[in-house]
Amino acid sequence: MASGRGDHIGALPDNLLHHVLSFLPAHLAVRTCVLARRWLHLWKSAPALRVTGIKGCNNAARFANFVDNLLLLRDPRARLESFELDLDKRDFDFEAFLPAYERRVNLLFRLAFACGPLVNLALRTTNGIYISPDDYETLWFANVPLISQHLRKLELKTVYVRSSTLDFSGCPALIHLRMEDCDIKGNISSPFLKHLSIVASFFQTDPVRARISLPVLVSLELTGVLRRTPVLESMPLLVSAIVRLEMACHDNCSKNDYGDCDDSMCWNCHDPTTGADDWRGKSVLLKGLSEVAELELSVESQVFLFIVNRDLKLCPTFSKLKTLLLSEWCPDIASDLNILSCFLKHSPILEKLTLQISKVPKEPAEIQTSYTPPEQPFALSHLKSVDIRFDEVDGKVLNILHAHGVPLEKVKIQRNKLLDLNVS
Repeated sequence: MASGRGDHIGALPDNLLHHVLSFLPAHLAVRTCVLARRWLHLWKSAPALRVTGIKGCNNAARFANFVDNLLLLRDPRARLESFELDLDKRDFDFEAFLPAYERRVNLLFRLAFACGPLVNLALRTTNGIYISPDDYETLWFANVPLISQHLRKLELKTVYVRSSTLDFSGCPALIHLRMEDCDIKGNISSPFLKHLSIVASFFQTDPVRARISLPVLVSLELTGVLRRTPVLESMPLLVSAIVRLEMACHDNCSKNDYGDCDDSMCWNCHDPTTGADDWRGKSVLLKGLSEVAELELSVESQVFLFIVNRDLKLCPTFSKLKTLLLSEWCPDIASDLNILSCFLKHSPILEKLTLQISKVPKEPAEIQTSYTPPEQPFALSHLKSVDIRFDEVDGKVLNILHAHGVPLEKVKIQRNKLLDLNVS
């Protein structure tokens, strides 16, 4: 660049150079000031700052001061549209930084808002979520409401978020929210949010359930929920949803019932002290999902018994559902075919059904029947295809499809083990 041919990159317009700087970690973007006079103050007006750990830096105070100065030395006339704080333990020893400078981090975000208008805000750490307070430290996000007329996307990873922050009514432009490995203590609400992704996160709301109230939500991802499954309230505009509940979820009944046993001391069915979480006769998941068009549902067997099977008792109608994928969702889909029948019966415009189960148990689980299918066949006139992806297939699955008027020529089976299919 110092050659006689000149600085060709530096001759580009500011907006292009700012775009280039937005891909660099902040400490590298600042270093561009030594390239040439043209670059001296360019970083100060970049519309995006991506702060990452500095490899080999173990001085927490020095790092915190650097981040402070990034914002304080910015050109006050320049708009900051994106601010990301990404602390990866592979690049930076932030374990020493995190506990002592938690308040500092929150102040940085407030300062970033002052340099806005922020459109994108992200806080990511990789320290892992804790099972007990002695295992890991998790950064606590200040429990104050986020107020922004411009924020469109918020991403939080390994952060403790509480009730005041989870009320996003003060962010009318916020349409994208992603939380991963987060501790969530409170209800999530917004009249504006359209896309929500919650991955491998703790809902710290025992004994009551958290509520997700997002009336204009379009897409939902709820996977790897830890502790109690949140209540999904009405989502009339929901187009697509992926819900995967695994064994780490605390939703299971001590009596292997459907979540409404009569034992008042069963913690998961009732709050033994106040009864505050007695959800008998109420839907947790399916009512909120009842107007979705595309649904992928994967539920570990015990959680299935406690949440989904209980919800199915209420027989919600999936009036807009066109694509349904059921994956690893039932302890014994071939024995408890009433569940499959319930979905078929209450999805009048279903076009594509996929059943993806790795194995049919040799010994069916002893479970109650939550729904009795009609004696007469129910014709699924819109159903175009059924894709069964089993390692082992039981002919009873085909029987119930046939009983509901599904022509077997529409059924495609992909399996590793061939069984004798006795279709009646």
